[in-house]
Amino acid sequence: MVGCDTAERIGADGREQGRGGVLPRVALAALLWLCAPLAQAEVDLLSGAQWATSHERLSPAEALALDYRVVESPALNLGPRQGWLWLRLRLDGPALDDSAEGEMRWLSVRWPYFRDVRVFLRDPTALPGTAASEWREVREAAEIGGLLDMPGHPGRLLPRFSGEREFLIRLRADGPAALRLTLGSLEEERANTLVRYTLFGVYLGAMLGMAAYSLFLMLAVRERTYLGYAAFLSATVLYIALRYNILTPWLPEAALAVPPAARAQLAVALMALSGIWFVRRFLRTQRDDRRVDRALVGVMGVALLSMPASIWLAGVLSFAIVATYAVATVVVIVWAALRAMRRGFGPAGYLLLGWSVFALAVLLYLAMLLGWLPYAGWLMVALPVGSLAEALLLAFALGNRIRHKQREETTLARERDRYRFLSEQDGLTGLYNRRALDRRLDLAIAASLRTGAPLSLIVLDTDRFKDYNDRYGHLAGDDALRCLARVMQANVREGDLCFRYGGEEFVILLPGQALAQATVIAERIREAYRGNSASELGPGGTVSLGVAQMREGDTANTLLARADAALYHAKEGGRDRVELAH
Repeated sequence: MVGCDTAERIGADGREQGRGGVLPRVALAALLWLCAPLAQAEVDLLSGAQWATSHERLSPAEALALDYRVVESPALNLGPRQGWLWLRLRLDGPALDDSAEGEMRWLSVRWPYFRDVRVFLRDPTALPGTAASEWREVREAAEIGGLLDMPGHPGRLLPRFSGEREFLIRLRADGPAALRLTLGSLEEERANTLVRYTLFGVYLGAMLGMAAYSLFLMLAVRERTYLGYAAFLSATVLYIALRYNILTPWLPEAALAVPPAARAQLAVALMALSGIWFVRRFLRTQRDDRRVDRALVGVMGVALLSMPASIWLAGVLSFAIVATYAVATVVVIVWAALRAMRRGFGPAGYLLLGWSVFALAVLLYLAMLLGWLPYAGWLMVALPVGSLAEALLLAFALGNRIRHKQREETTLARERDRYRFLSEQDGLTGLYNRRALDRRLDLAIAASLRTGAPLSLIVLDTDRFKDYNDRYGHLAGDDALRCLARVMQANVREGDLCFRYGGEEFVILLPGQALAQATVIAERIREAYRGNSASELGPGGTVSLGVAQMREGDTANTLLARADAALYHAKEGGRDRVELAH
C-alpha cells in the first residue's frame, strides 16, 4: 500500500515546482516531458502538521502520547530511519451532499519506501473514556478501481465528512524516510496516475529505443561494448520504474513480498554491475590500466554481494551498503575516465562528460535520501533527467569510440601490410622475394583454375654475371641487378608481379596472359635491358629468359620447373634470347 509517486511530482505537483524556481522547469524541459501536466487542485498537508517517531508498533490512542513536532515545510525528510513514523493533522470537510460524489477526496503519500501505511480518522461521536474506539481505520474503498486499486498504491480514499476532523497516519520506515502529503479529488488522482504512466512511457520509449538500437549496432559492427550500454540503460529504466512505483501492477506475488526499498536496491546493484562492465570494455581497462580495472572489479564484487543483503538485511543497513558502493561506482568510473584521457584515449572525454552528468544527478539524489538535502521536486526529477542526458551523451561517446577503434584497426592494417611487404621484399632490388613468390604463385594458380583464365610465367637470368662481377666489381653487379628490376617493372602490366628468385635469377608472374603475350613481354624486357647502361661503374649486360604457360595438371613446382628448363635451353642456345617451355 505504499507508493511513491515521484513521477507524479514530476508532472503533477505544479504548485511545489513553482515554488522551486527556474531549476525545476529547466530539468523538466531537459527530460522532454512532452505531456503537459494537468491543472491541479491538490492541497499540501504537511505544513503545520505534527510528526513523531517510535521504535515500537503503537495503537492510535498510544501514539497520542508521543512527543510530536511541527512540520515547518510542505515536505519532511528524516534520512535513513528504522521504525514507525506518525503524522497528526486536521482536515476540514465540506458540507455533506449525498449526491456529490466529488466530495470524496484522495489522500496521497508521495514516497515509495514506507511499508504498512495506515490512516486513522478520529470519530467525534465516540463516548468519552473509550479511547480505543475513538479512532477508525480508513481502508481501501470499493469506488477506487483501475490503476489506483493496484498493490502498493500511495494513498487512501477518504470517506465523506463535514467540519474539522483529526487524522493519524502511521508509516513503517526501514530505509530513507521522506514524504509529502497531498489531498485532491479521486478523479484528479486518476488523471495524475495516467499522466505519470504517460510520462514514464515517453522516458521508457527513449531509453529502451536507444538500448534496442545499440543491440542492433552490436550485431552490425560486432562490438560487445554496445551490449554493456544496452544493459546499463535497461537497468536504469528498471530502477526508475521501481522507484516511481510504475511496475507494481505487473509484479508477481514473490516480487511483491520483497520490500519496495529492497527492490529498488537490487535494481541499483544491476545498474552498478552493467555500468562498470560497460566502462571496462569502453576504456579497455583490462588491457591498458590494470590498476583501475582491479578497482572496478572490486566495486562489482561489492554490488554483487549486496544483492542478497538487500533482501535479508535491515533496510537502513542495506541502504548504507548500497549508498557506499553507489558513491564508489561514481568515483571510480570518473577516475578511470580521467586516467584514460591522460594516456591519450580520446573517447574517454565523451564518457567522462556523460557519466559526470549522471554522477551529479546520483549524488544529489543520494544526498536527499540521506537527509542532507531537503525533499524537493527538482531533486526528484534529477535522476530521470540525468539518466536520459547520460544515455544521449554515452551514445555520442560510443560513436566516437567505434570511430576511434576503426582508425586504430586501419592503422594496424596498414602496419601489418607494411611489415608483410617488408618481409616479402628483396632489399636490393625492391622486388618481391622468394617467400612472396611461394605464396602468390599458389594463389595465382588457384585463381586460374577457378576462373579458367590463362597464367604464364617468365624466368630470367643475367648472362655471365660472375664474370661481370669479377670485371667491374660487386657494386657494379648490384647496380646491374637494380637496373634489370627497373626494366622488368617498366615492361609489365600493373597486375603482373616481379620477384627476385635468388642471386641473379628473377621470375615474372603474368595472370591472365597466354604464352604468346608472355613471349612478347619477355622479348621486350630482353631488348630493353641490353640497350641500358647499368651504372657508371659498368655497361649493361644481357639476359636469357624462359617462358611457360600453366597447363592442366601443373602445380607451382612443375610450372616453375618447365620455365626454368626453358631458361636452361636459352643459355645453352647462346644466351641473350627467349625460349618457350614445352
